[in-house]
Amino acid sequence: MKLLDRYIAKSVLAAIALVTLMLTGLQLFILFVNQLDQLGKGGYGIMQALLFVLLQMPYEVYLFIPMASLLGCLIGLGIMANHRELIVMRAAGMSMWQMTLSVFKAAMIVIVLMTLFGETLVPKMVRMANDEKMQALNGGQSLRTSHGLWLRHQNNFIMVGTLLPDNVLRQVSQFQFDAQHRMIFARELAEIKYESGQWHAYQVEETLFHDSFTKTNHYQEMIWDVPLNPGFLRISNSEPDEMTLHELYQYVRIKKISHQNALNYQLTLWQRLIQPLTTLVMMLLAIPFIFGPLRSSTMGSKLLVGATVGFGFHIVNRFLGSVSQVYQWPPELAAFGPTLLFALLGMYLMWRSR
Repeated sequence: MKLLDRYIAKSVLAAIALVTLMLTGLQLFILFVNQLDQLGKGGYGIMQALLFVLLQMPYEVYLFIPMASLLGCLIGLGIMANHRELIVMRAAGMSMWQMTLSVFKAAMIVIVLMTLFGETLVPKMVRMANDEKMQALNGGQSLRTSHGLWLRHQNNFIMVGTLLPDNVLRQVSQFQFDAQHRMIFARELAEIKYESGQWHAYQVEETLFHDSFTKTNHYQEMIWDVPLNPGFLRISNSEPDEMTLHELYQYVRIKKISHQNALNYQLTLWQRLIQPLTTLVMMLLAIPFIFGPLRSSTMGSKLLVGATVGFGFHIVNRFLGSVSQVYQWPPELAAFGPTLLFALLGMYLMWRSR
């Protein structure tokens, strides 16, 4: 039986690898075409576009792994069914549940590899891709925040106009309020650098607000009294797809402590947590199609159904995510709902085909 387990797992994994390779090639072409309208802006040329596409590609692969797993499982089991191998296995005493267990073992391999790859290299490569593209487009003058980055620390509200490498901030505005929400002072800081464990501000214009008058001060240099963590500053300036699970969790926790809205990041966190379960559900969903209503259909029909189911999951997942943001639904519901829906569909089809 172990030999049959390995044979089924090998067939399924080979098919998943083939589907992933095909989808990767298609996605590479789509990503590159999307960059054509930005060619020629600043220093963004063909080589920069190719670099961006190659660095962005692992994240795209990470996103469509559930669909690739479904299609690969359908192809692998479908080929075995067309060659009557599954019939021989069942005649030899291997039940459908044992075949399901074999697919489950293959799914574990996919999930472990996907999780390790997706939570270590992928976020770094996405951030590198976005940084390289932004530097090429603006001539290397800034790394981030074309529209400014807003931060809050206690009663301080801070807007960073430009974030440069090595923890250098430029065009910073700071507004501090008291407990009654009255402004204490406003500052314009030309540049802030993180040196020797402290933030040093240069060319500071400060306006103090008193009950009956205001006072303006100018400082060539001063110690900036906002203890921002450089690591958190980098995370705050990152998109959700540029963060690891740990960074997403830390960012959401800090946002909650400061009573700020982080629904988009919460949704991404829960979707990333559920991604392994989604991949498992998609792979197991292929089994009732092989033994159930599609057992006598052609390979083309199986692929069409698999693509329809995978695309349907993608649509439902995106739709619930957008709706949850608009109507303030719990992000856990929006992230887990599509996976639960398709898991119930798979259980129903499995029960029908037993």
